[in-house]
Amino acid sequence: MRIIAAVLCLTLVPAAGALAQRANLSEDMGNSDRIICKEITKPGSRIAKSRSCHTAGEWADIRRQQRDNTSRIQSAIPRPGGG
Repeated sequence: MRIIAAVLCLTLVPAAGALAQRANLSEDMGNSDRIICKEITKPGSRIAKSRSCHTAGEWADIRRQQRDNTSRIQSAIPRPGGG
């Protein structure tokens, strides 16, 4: 029983750290000039990655452009039954 309690305590420690880190990130969420770097996996590979750094505002623009492109492509696909 003590081993189970010890294991549970050890699993909660990283979770508490993640929550604290998330709280720090939420303070910066309003700042569109902060730099965010992401590791991006190259399509078709599990190994090849590149690092891309942009401001939060630029990342928001990139996401918007990706959504717009996806929407445009999906609306161009003919639907079965002519609908």
